Amino acid sequence: MTQSQPGLIHSSYKPATGGHAPGDVRDAFLKAIEAYEAWEDGEPEPAVDLRDQPTRLSVLCGLLWNCSDIMPGLDQRQLEDALPQRHFGDDRTNTCSTYARAARAMREAITLAV
Repeated sequence: MTQSQPGLIHSSYKPATGGHAPGDVRDAFLKAIEAYEAWEDGEPEPAVDLRDQPTRLSVLCGLLWNCSDIMPGLDQRQLEDALPQRHFGDDRTNTCSTYARAARAMREAITLAV
């Protein structure tokens, strides 16, 4: 028996293999964008609620690391605008178009901030 990821008890979604993540996990990530934007220097890493548990943004990013779902365009642009000096260039494959790409970009920014 394998141990479940935090916040994914009773879920068939496996972050290591990716695919379609549950809607509540994707919704929590969209809330995480706002929490990331509001995060002030010197404060602890923010958390958002996922299945009635506070979940740090970096943990949430790990849950979506291989999620192939497409992010809504407005949320994608909001995150891209919030990331510090993140250059996406003209190559649109570098944007936060999927939750996986967005999670990886946010996790990188969090790592640099802490």
